[in-house]
Order: sequence, then C-alpha cells, then structure tokens
Amino acid sequence: MSTSREIDRLRARLDRIARRRPSMPAPQVLVVAPGLELESGGSQPFHAASIGKVMTATLVALLVEQGRLGFDTPVGKVLPGSDLDDLPAAPGVDVGADVTVEHLLTHTSGLPDIFEPSGVRETAYSLEVTAGRPDRRWTPTTLLDEVRGHAAVGRPGERFRYGDPGFVLLGRIVEEVTGGRFNDVLRERVLAPAGMERSSTPYTDARTPDDLAGLDVAPFWIGDHELSRALSMSLDWAGGGIVSPPSDLVAFQRALHGGRLVSPATLAWMNRPRHRLRRGIHYGAGTVTIRFGEFTPPFLRGLPEPVGGLGHFATHLFFYPRQDAHVVLNFHAYRRMNQSFMTHARIARLLARR
Repeated sequence: MSTSREIDRLRARLDRIARRRPSMPAPQVLVVAPGLELESGGSQPFHAASIGKVMTATLVALLVEQGRLGFDTPVGKVLPGSDLDDLPAAPGVDVGADVTVEHLLTHTSGLPDIFEPSGVRETAYSLEVTAGRPDRRWTPTTLLDEVRGHAAVGRPGERFRYGDPGFVLLGRIVEEVTGGRFNDVLRERVLAPAGMERSSTPYTDARTPDDLAGLDVAPFWIGDHELSRALSMSLDWAGGGIVSPPSDLVAFQRALHGGRLVSPATLAWMNRPRHRLRRGIHYGAGTVTIRFGEFTPPFLRGLPEPVGGLGHFATHLFFYPRQDAHVVLNFHAYRRMNQSFMTHARIARLLARR
C-alpha cells in the first residue's frame, strides 16, 4: 500500500474515532519525519500528563552531568528530613540512606503508587476523588503527606512499581540542589533551551481556580469529569503538569535526541529499558520504550521500538531513532488509551517502510 493511501486510511480512522463520541474532541496527531509530516486534530496546547516525567528526568540528568549530584546519591544527602520522615519503607530500610536518585527515576524506590491504589483504601489522591474535587490545590508537602500511612511495596531496587511519589521527591531534589522553584528551573534549563515557547506549567503555578480560567488547553477527562481548568491537576507536580502544543513536544525531542540537553551517553542510560509495566511497555529512567511486537496482533512484529513518554490521558510522545521520526498523540482521556495505541501502531507500520 502506498504511503499516501496509508495516510488517508489513518485520517479516516481518526475521523471515525471522533464521530463515535461527538462530545469529545478529535484526537490530536502530529508525525514528523524526513519527507513526511502528518497533522490532525489541531495544534492546541494539551495537558501532557506523565510525558512530563521525561522532562523531569532530563533535568535531573543534566544536574548529574554538572556534578551537582549522582544517580547513586542517597536522597537523604540532598533532601531535608521533613520530606522523608515517615515515608513508607520495608523492614530495615532507611529511606534517606537506602533510596537513591536512580531508584526514584526507575520507579524502584519501594514507595507505593497513590494515584491508582490497588488493594488499599481509596485515597484523596485517587482518580475519582480528585475528579470530584476540582478546586483542591496540591503542593509537594501535601502530596508527600498522602504517601505517608501506606505500606511500602518492596525494598529499594528490588521491585518496579510505577507511580508519582518518586517524581515528587525528584522535583524537591531539583529545588534543594539549585535553590530555585522546580517549575522555574525546568523552564530555564529544559523548556527554554529546547525552544518550547508555548509550553507552561499552569496547574502547579496556579494558586486559585481563577488562575486557570483563561488557560488555552485542550479538554481532557477523568471518567465523566472534564478537568482542563481544574486546580486539582496540580497533583502532577514534577511528574507531569506540562501544557504544550504538539510542535513544542517535537522541539523537545529534537533537542533531547540532538544532544542539546544531555550527552548521548547519559541519554542512552536513561533510555535503557529495565522493567516491564505490561506487555509491550518497558520503563527506563524516566522514559518508556514501546515494543509493538509484544502486543497480540502478529502483524505488529518487527516494527521499530520508539522511546519517549506516555500520559494517563492517552498522550504519547515518542522518537524513532532509525527513522528520525517524532510522534505526538493526544486522545484526551484514558478511555481512549487502546485507540491511541492502535493508532500509534498504524503510524509505526507507516514509518517502518521508510
């Protein structure tokens, strides 16, 4: 099948997805590769969700390269006791001495996930609770307070458990090392150098709901709650919360993979897959690798394995090294996650032929 015909089929699929739920915007898609650019769904900034973890990891790696700390630095050498006191720990574990920066980046610190608790009581940080309290403002302190009282999921380095608490601590590490606010340091050292001129961190910068009233952002949903101007999205502090148009996200990847933010050796260390979240989704140190060949349809075998980030609202940001290609997707809600992966697989098939 020709490239133009495959693109036409992809556009038709996106139109069908949009028609199935008219109350929800059409998916945003941007594919940029040599000799190919596909854009659909508009260029409005959107909440990138956990794609922001790639940027936080990049900022931490930059500070490591500057000698401000190491990947093997125990968190207690950087953070005050007020951040670490009473955080969950396995028997015999001292969080300050035994948990390192690398453990936080790789989701192996032993800290529990409080965004989607499994087998425990519903928390104030849970999805549906957060969606029902849109005017609640979260801070690093209140986020860490929510972690306290939960059980550790393992000893540092022994078990992978994806979650946000480790990235809250990474944000605090950035602040302690630099003496600045996390959002300001992120803008100064990552967003601005990458040329992300239309990107911002509005949810964690806001103080009241009124601060978000005029925000230019695409709508997104948790369940039936539309939360694009909800102060409660401040829960993404240092683990997401970045609002960017698709073109800015491509600019970030070009800077990252072009060696303008961290060295190629450091980036290779970040990108190396270490743990599998589920079949086809593998985590490194702040980054995600997709292995389409592990998904069920056999025709996906042999496709390229892009590296980048995923977000809860079915947001994708991935780079295809061999094809020098960038893929940005925003499907606006977790309920569209499967559709987003099916669309991404079609794009991967298209790029594999180039």
